[in-house]
Amino acid sequence: MGRKGLIFLALLAAGLTAAYVIQQDGSRPQPQPPSASRELWLPELQGESAAVTALDVRLPGQPDLQLVRKDGVWVLPAKADYPAAGQPVAALLRALTEARKVEAKTANPELHGRVGLADKGSVEEQGTRITLERGSEAPLDLLVGKPAQQGKGQLVRRYGDNQVWLVDQAMPMPQTELNWLDRRVIEIPFASVRQVEVVYPNGSRLTVYRDSAEEPNLKLKQLPKGRRLAYEAAANGMATLFAGLEFADNAPLAQVQFKGKPMLAFSLSTFDGGELRGEVYGQGEQPWLVLKDRQKLSNDQVPGKLDWAYRLEPFHYQALAKRLEDVLAAK
Repeated sequence: MGRKGLIFLALLAAGLTAAYVIQQDGSRPQPQPPSASRELWLPELQGESAAVTALDVRLPGQPDLQLVRKDGVWVLPAKADYPAAGQPVAALLRALTEARKVEAKTANPELHGRVGLADKGSVEEQGTRITLERGSEAPLDLLVGKPAQQGKGQLVRRYGDNQVWLVDQAMPMPQTELNWLDRRVIEIPFASVRQVEVVYPNGSRLTVYRDSAEEPNLKLKQLPKGRRLAYEAAANGMATLFAGLEFADNAPLAQVQFKGKPMLAFSLSTFDGGELRGEVYGQGEQPWLVLKDRQKLSNDQVPGKLDWAYRLEPFHYQALAKRLEDVLAAK
């Protein structure tokens, strides 16, 4: 082979090598800038989330929902200012405050529906609209769309601005009014419970108790001679119910008209002198709890309010509404 042929082959080999290197380099994931160096999506919120006074959330196809900060507590005006759960509100405000731009996406309004950020259209096409009121400052009007296809993040845009951004924060939002509410009614740990008594309209009662907090199981005061509990912990459910009781719905007591006598009345006492009394009514084939009185129990132990009624899940009512034969072993 002549000199010119050798030179040609050498150049060809060098070109192929360069092409391979370029192809391989281009196929590698490109490093993203560190999160701290990315631009904030909402710089107006930096250090100012405490100044947010109201939060409007409009999920596609659902009624508008408003939360308002009153005396440092988030409440729902549509629920007679019942307190909101702290965690969902804090998580959303934190995500909005910390969100940083990862990548600019489409600015074409005709494509907004594909990423769940359209102003109008089907439920799947529309974005969740969030409006943050900030006192005398201009409100922040935002749209939240679909989550990132890979990794953590969300597609978002400002209302009235066609530019869509992928941000590095997911925007956590409850999908129903119920899950925005502070649903806690009673949180008395089982270890604190000394006695629970249930009284029915016919005068019959069931009392479970223990003499010391060291006893692992409750005993039955009305235990007939020659009978025993179905199993050692058969009566415990009447007390463990109160360790984390949450409502399925609620309403101001003044708005609820219960008819007739309660299905049962109960009392609970703790080893440190706490006392709680309540009643359960039937309304629309659903059990509703009304707290009648509490003594020496903190707001953390009884977050529920005496002037509200709370709808219980049927299984919660069944855990409390025990009859004698429900906890005894078969004869």
